[in-house]
Amino acid sequence: MNIDTMLETVIDNLNDGIAVSNESKIDPELGYPYATGYSRASMTEAVNDLVTILDQYRTLMIENNQ
Repeated sequence: MNIDTMLETVIDNLNDGIAVSNESKIDPELGYPYATGYSRASMTEAVNDLVTILDQYRTLMIENNQ
């Protein structure tokens, strides 16, 4: 997967987290605990993905500068 696609995936996952947070205000079945857990998972996944993207980017920069 290329870096652009990976960044798009991070954005999509974070947007899903935002949507779940907004929907949890309306749906009593979801509520605050569900939104909190989903948001935490979305942010954790985003951090992990961004670390991977940064590592790949740095590797590309090193390869291009040699």
